[in-house]
Amino acid sequence: MADLDVICIGAINYDYMFHCDEEDLIVEDSKEGNEELSNPISEVEDDILELVKKNKRYTTQIGGSAFITLKVIKHILPWLRGAYVGVCGTPNDFDLRYGRTNNLEAELSHLDNRDWLFTTAERFEDPYRRNIAKSVVRLHNHTRNCIKIAPCANNTLLERIQEQEAVKGTSFSSYLASAKWVHLSSLSDFDQFVEIMHYVLEAKRQNPGLRISMDPGFEYTSLRRERLQPLVSQVDYVFLNNSEKKNLGLNARSMKDLYGNLCAYFSKYSQDENRTLIVKHDDRHELIRFREGRCVIQTVRHKKLYRYELNNDTGAGDSFAGGFIAGMLFDRMQGDIPCSIQMGVTAAKGRMRSFDYENPYLTIQKYTGRLIDSL
Repeated sequence: MADLDVICIGAINYDYMFHCDEEDLIVEDSKEGNEELSNPISEVEDDILELVKKNKRYTTQIGGSAFITLKVIKHILPWLRGAYVGVCGTPNDFDLRYGRTNNLEAELSHLDNRDWLFTTAERFEDPYRRNIAKSVVRLHNHTRNCIKIAPCANNTLLERIQEQEAVKGTSFSSYLASAKWVHLSSLSDFDQFVEIMHYVLEAKRQNPGLRISMDPGFEYTSLRRERLQPLVSQVDYVFLNNSEKKNLGLNARSMKDLYGNLCAYFSKYSQDENRTLIVKHDDRHELIRFREGRCVIQTVRHKKLYRYELNNDTGAGDSFAGGFIAGMLFDRMQGDIPCSIQMGVTAAKGRMRSFDYENPYLTIQKYTGRLIDSL
């Protein structure tokens, strides 16, 4: 059985990040946090090609929310043993022509265990199921304004897990139960996400000391709110931004009703008083717990990063999650949540302050290293 500290589960995408002018933004539904998790590959490639032809400056990376989170964890605390559960598809001719990050082996070098990491080279006849997922991100004033994702091979994850269980006679839940922490981000196929969460919750039953965190994202908290409820209400730590918090609180206008709705939502299936929502704001984080039918709120403040200090905020929330989890697993922090939030904030700021020509993970490593030295 694997002896792991953290396992992350989620999508693996080939991210194209373009710096756009205001007229290049997709405006039909661009409110904060709104993103489409499943688009035709032709539509995403057409968007990329349009911006390439306009000579818009861009960078590429192998990403995906949970993938970024694990990479951040490993750059902060390299001695932790980490694994990723996902499907790393194969770059197609389009990626080989326009992409700039084609060394997949180097991108996966931080993984200590690949027992449940799947590839698709020469695996499927259908090119779509074989391709690595693509996302196109349009940045304006250094902030992410919209994102489109073509899920491709990501949508084969559940099939690959079940296949491996059958062929090798191994239990995916037992594999997860061998870790100290499991973190999940959303998948394009919500039905697959539900089934994979059942494996995670079974792992929790096998190992009650296992901690589970989740970043559900805007689409799940808005369009999947009811089906998400029995899953997210059994998670130890839930990462939300303010829009996602409002979605789960039914966008109630009064704060009393909003927090009352949150309490009812998270208390229906589980009464765990230690369950913690971590809500991210520019200058603070809310810690929300539920006790005796009421919300207990703690505020952890930090220095706001102003727009002129930003270079790219893509992946900042995922970097925060990585910093927080690293802090919670770091012996010297002794599970102190406010201290771990500070680690998360430091990681997020390292991500946002990184220039395109820099490796953001090395910047995060530098910033968080200073914090660790000061402890």
